Amino acid sequence: MRRQDPDCSIPQGGVGRLAVEVAHRSLTSSCLWIPVPPGTNRPVGNVPRIVVVRRLRLLPGPRCENPPVLLPIGSRSAAPSFTRRRLLSTGTAGVLALIALPGCGAIRFGGPATYTPPPPGIDDLYRVDLLELLDRALAGAQILRDAADAAQTPDPSLSVVLEDLIISLPIQRTALLTGAQAEREQDGSSDPTGSAAASSDDAPQDGAGMIAVLVELRELAVDAARQVSGSLARPIAALAAHTAWSAKGLQRATDAGEVPALRVPEDLVASREVPDTDPPSVGAEVDYHSTLQDAQQQEWYAGYVHEVLAARTTDDERTQHLALSDRHRERAEQLGTIAEEDGGPVVLRQAVYALPGGELDDELAAQLPTLVAQGLLVDHIALVGAAPFGRRPLPLIAALEAAETLVGRVETMDPLPSLAAEDLPTSDGG
Repeated sequence: MRRQDPDCSIPQGGVGRLAVEVAHRSLTSSCLWIPVPPGTNRPVGNVPRIVVVRRLRLLPGPRCENPPVLLPIGSRSAAPSFTRRRLLSTGTAGVLALIALPGCGAIRFGGPATYTPPPPGIDDLYRVDLLELLDRALAGAQILRDAADAAQTPDPSLSVVLEDLIISLPIQRTALLTGAQAEREQDGSSDPTGSAAASSDDAPQDGAGMIAVLVELRELAVDAARQVSGSLARPIAALAAHTAWSAKGLQRATDAGEVPALRVPEDLVASREVPDTDPPSVGAEVDYHSTLQDAQQQEWYAGYVHEVLAARTTDDERTQHLALSDRHRERAEQLGTIAEEDGGPVVLRQAVYALPGGELDDELAAQLPTLVAQGLLVDHIALVGAAPFGRRPLPLIAALEAAETLVGRVETMDPLPSLAAEDLPTSDGG
């Protein structure tokens, strides 16, 4: 005997009731009721034979906007016959209908979407403007050097300043390039710095114009060092210090142009909006505390040295040393307050500091202001690169003041004070 599924049993009660039950169960149960076509093994009598099969359950999936249509049950018409042409046309229409159905999921053709790079960050924005000014300055320095060489009586002091600029500006420019930019320029030219600068159309043509470009570069570098990431802030601060020294030296050699006074730390505020897509970063706290300690120590030492030099001089020179001694000690106290607030080491003032060489003679006394300024320059530039954004103005201005102190005391300055070529950070940004 054939086993009957209780859920798919045939109800009793006649053909009319059976047809209703068949339609109902076909929609609500997992069974499918299929009338047997005429002439197929009919039982005795006129009652049509009903074959019960198990319906396949549909797995859950995305909703389709074209559900299957229920065909009438009990149709005794013969299955339609299809010609080859009709089959082909029907198949093609079915494929097109599947492609056009928006409710059954999106269909994508082709490769991946085009990559759109994010907008430039604050580091990149400042980098572009600084590179443009460096190109103008280098082109102007070359023009002035050619004019000085053609003069019948060249000025040695002017030649020294211009030669230093022509050597330093390409190094500073290279330090600001990202790794990708440097590679592209090396592939495109054997002299990546000279070609960019020589093509500048707005290069300065005289000493006053050159000084104006250097002052603009100095101010832009100061603003940039206040806002960019720590790894970029240190070379930019070094660039700003060297530019401050060059502008003063060029003015002294040409007696032309005007070099405005440096801004005070309180006036150094963020001048550009920082994009949210690429915010700048700061250095590690251990580096910040270490450089903050060194800067305090150097400021206390500078105050002591100028006090000692004041005791050996008279009149205006003595007054100048005393003023410098007070300025450095005041700055050391300010740095100590910052260290205390930021959880760093606080350096206390000592009564006596050891002087180089042990014994202070006239020769050493003449060299001490230069040695002190060079030490301050290096320590404050390092502090700018490690400090949080709000703590950078004080060491930044202190570094530029130290650089200006060296005007007339040294004939050359490292293109990036406190940084050697192997110490320059590399960037992958573009």
